[in-house]
Amino acid sequence: MIEKTTWFQLQPLYKHLRQQAENKKSYKYIEIGATFFLIALFLFTAIAPTAKAISNLVGEIKSKQILEKKLKAKINSIILAQNNYSSMQEESIYKVLEASFPSRPRYYQSALVFSSNAKDSNTSIDQLTFDVIKKDPQPQVNQKKTFSVSTSNKGEYLSFLSLIDKITNSRRLVDIETIQLSQADEKEASSSGTGSVNLNLSTNLFYLPTFSNEQK
Repeated sequence: MIEKTTWFQLQPLYKHLRQQAENKKSYKYIEIGATFFLIALFLFTAIAPTAKAISNLVGEIKSKQILEKKLKAKINSIILAQNNYSSMQEESIYKVLEASFPSRPRYYQSALVFSSNAKDSNTSIDQLTFDVIKKDPQPQVNQKKTFSVSTSNKGEYLSFLSLIDKITNSRRLVDIETIQLSQADEKEASSSGTGSVNLNLSTNLFYLPTFSNEQK
């Protein structure tokens, strides 16, 4: 005899099956959530540092490019400054050589050597004469070009020592040939009021010789 089951008898079974289905669905949600969580954790722990390292590397490259441009600009400025300094040095060296051993006699410059040094030494120049040496009709290659300058000064003895020191240490090459000191007359000393000693200097000044094309 077949027993008939009622809804009330099957209701616990339905509840059990529905609970199992809901549990499976919950497991699925948990599995999916755990998967996303693991993916996010992987992205955070593995990809994020790599992306950060790449970002830092790109930033360093850009900063190095900017630094390279600045260094190039500084190097160009230094090269330009060195070129300007070299040209100035060459020009200043030329000026020093020209002032010391000029390519021409430069009589006016040589007169300033004596007049300015006399003024700085508190002495007075009564007379300044030039004796130009005549040109040799057959000059030698190493022949020095000179002319003589003679001065007659009045002043004190110590002032003359200062004058001679200034002349010998001046930039223009001056060869003092003779120095003559003499006592001034009392009338002359009292009338001039500049001192009681006379100084006569005989000097030679040099300048560069010029050569013809044949001598070169």
